[in-house]
Amino acid sequence: METDLPASAIREQMNLLRKSPAFSGSERLIELLGYVVEETLNGRASDLKEAVIGNAVYQRDPPYDPRIDSTVRVEARRLRKKLEEHSRLYGQSDPISIVVPTGTYVPAFVIKSSGRDALSPESDRDIFRHGPGAVIAILPFRPVSGEAATQEFADIITDELIFAFGSEPGMNILSRATTFAYRDRQPPIRDLAAELGFDAVVQGTVREHAGIIRVTVEVSDPRGVVVSSDRFEGSVDQHADLPERIATTFVSRHRFDTSRLRARLFKPGPAAIQAHGQSYRARQLLDRQVPESLRESLSIFSKIAEEAADYARGHSGIADCYCDMFRIGMVDVATARSFARPAVEKALEIDPQSAEALTALGVVQAWLERDWAAAETSFNAAMNYGYHARTARVFGTYLAARGREDESERLFIEARRIEPFSQQQDIAEALSRFQSRNFSKLSEAASSVTLRNAPMEALFYLALGAHFAGNPEFARHCLQPLGKMMMTHPLLVFANAELEAWLGSSDRAVTLLKTGNPKASYFAHATLACSVGDTDASIRYLDLALQHRELSTVWVRMDRRFDAIRNLDRFRVLTGEASPVSALSA
Repeated sequence: METDLPASAIREQMNLLRKSPAFSGSERLIELLGYVVEETLNGRASDLKEAVIGNAVYQRDPPYDPRIDSTVRVEARRLRKKLEEHSRLYGQSDPISIVVPTGTYVPAFVIKSSGRDALSPESDRDIFRHGPGAVIAILPFRPVSGEAATQEFADIITDELIFAFGSEPGMNILSRATTFAYRDRQPPIRDLAAELGFDAVVQGTVREHAGIIRVTVEVSDPRGVVVSSDRFEGSVDQHADLPERIATTFVSRHRFDTSRLRARLFKPGPAAIQAHGQSYRARQLLDRQVPESLRESLSIFSKIAEEAADYARGHSGIADCYCDMFRIGMVDVATARSFARPAVEKALEIDPQSAEALTALGVVQAWLERDWAAAETSFNAAMNYGYHARTARVFGTYLAARGREDESERLFIEARRIEPFSQQQDIAEALSRFQSRNFSKLSEAASSVTLRNAPMEALFYLALGAHFAGNPEFARHCLQPLGKMMMTHPLLVFANAELEAWLGSSDRAVTLLKTGNPKASYFAHATLACSVGDTDASIRYLDLALQHRELSTVWVRMDRRFDAIRNLDRFRVLTGEASPVSALSA
């Protein structure tokens, strides 16, 4: 039995107990447990007597007298039963266990053993070792354009990163006073690591040119090898909140999705920072949502899974890649499931409390298995284990497709708060709002979008929304960037021609419809046919899309482009045979 666990790990376990179904409706028992736990953590375990607890928790007036009032004894017995119920039914994967032994009111804290604990803590091949979390140094960012305002911006973004990383469970951040001592004299990273004892160092530069602020950020391991990097930019008009948005996004993408590290029971092993950096790069590629980037992301995640067997993120990343490849039509449902389901099961075997893995499970259940109830359960479980932008994003799109638009918008707001810079979020919002016919929200997004930076899929749905909302000017404005893009995305092969047709120039769409294109999805053929008023082709291709279970068909009952044929018997037969379904956007 361990009694020297970090207080943060014990408080994290208390948070899990507060959310446990075993304690649903038992707020007073949780209050009792919280009191005895905090008193113990604060060194006052010897004061936990029946009368003290009775007065502190149950606030008796006159003061609690255990000779005539048995409330504390009765409640303690109920508490022990609830803790046992949680451990037996809901807490099999909890990293630690809190118990209140019979005969005392002083809680005990126990590390739960598992197969992962059996790994030698001294093996260089281990990703994680026993320890109190990761130690991160954030060095002062350097201005490279020489302006006083740029120096101020660099200091602000350094402070924002220190704050954001410091708010993350499992992260130990060196103080500002420590790192700013190296502002004007920075020794080699290897020497600095030996002096300060960090697991990774974050540093970067700030440049301002032509009204644009550009920030580069890199993470290095203790040897000084860069393991990940990123670049952000915004206009000087966004100066006020830009540092916070950059820091929030960067930390969101770099948070550890390892429950025992977040509970400060593990620390990174020698290979952890390298694998973490590779995962960051793979997520950057996944964010683009185009075939080429998804293939490269899959390659990186597969390498992580092979080389870092005890790292759940490699396996959950593989599952995410196959689900997203299915979403845009790169692979069929059977292929996607054959790879995604084993990968997510392996991730959950390694870490049952991984929010990323539970999110991936929800996507598999919804997209590939059409088990909507199970999917929603998995998404809710993922939300309980951490704040992850992907969880909020795919859950939000799922709810939009279920017609629960208000809930969807709340999750989109949460996802954007967690990760302000995200192409996947741009796509999810544009797609869901177009399909939900929320053209006012689409118009708001269109008014602030920068065409050169907008992902093509998001731009396509923004343009369609503008057209159907009576704003053809913005839709025409999108034709040029859409036309310049070499469309390998199966849903977007016809994007430019379809948009032209909706705007009144249908010649190219008619020609493409006659020849077809094997690189385009059946659903893309069906909407192209709708844009030129070819009912027979629309029905024919929609039938094929439904037969092949293309994910886009989940929107068919909502999609504005099918309104012209929606009342036809042939359309009703097709959609009537398909039960209401749910979709997720990466």
